Amino acid sequence: MTPGRAQPLSSCAALVGLSIGLLAPAAAEGWNAARFDPPAKVETATDAEGREITCTVYPDLVIRESDTGTPEPGDAALIPIRGGPPVVCRAAPGPSARRLETGGQRFIGRADGFLVFEDVSTNGTMPFVVIDAGAGRRLFTDTTTYDGIDSFAAEGATLRLGFRRGVQAPCSIPQGGAACWARIVREDKLPAPVAALPVPAKACAQAYRAGKAPKDTPSIVSFPVRLVWTGSLAIEADGPVRCLPTP
Repeated sequence: MTPGRAQPLSSCAALVGLSIGLLAPAAAEGWNAARFDPPAKVETATDAEGREITCTVYPDLVIRESDTGTPEPGDAALIPIRGGPPVVCRAAPGPSARRLETGGQRFIGRADGFLVFEDVSTNGTMPFVVIDAGAGRRLFTDTTTYDGIDSFAAEGATLRLGFRRGVQAPCSIPQGGAACWARIVREDKLPAPVAALPVPAKACAQAYRAGKAPKDTPSIVSFPVRLVWTGSLAIEADGPVRCLPTP
């Protein structure tokens, strides 16, 4: 991964009073620019239909995003650069472009052969997707929290990620206790080592008091994850489990 600072990424804003469906902070903490390859340039333009377009240009490809000035960006396009004429940002992507299934997401950055996109809107967790920079194929998706990315390294075809996975519960742990925890486990939202841990009742109670949240507010739980992609996905997860009320 080339060191440097990727221009399209800004630091994470503080999470204060965030409501369901509002714009997320610039990125979950840890997706900082120094972790990504620096683009040659970033351009913005307006297309013929009046939509804001953002083009992030690398030596071998361009990531073209549309509707970037809205809470619902359209699917991005990956445009290979093969010695032809330069890509005009406001123009249509062209026949060589590959459509990426990234509607509602923004481009965070590139690390070697990997592209990272993250949801623009949020309910307190931050879904992200990792895409093959060559084929435009989605490799995997996951969900972090705002304090989420502990480690990030890409070398060739290997990607290593350490982060706190965020899980949106369908119930409130302070209200439902063990029954709510069992429901989260039953719906296959927790890896087995995490599901075997005690109910994080104390952590939830403290978080709800600190946030002055009603007891029936659905909970968000998070836990450490270490993920390695080498053509297939290997994941380790454990505790401690943290808890927050859904904003």
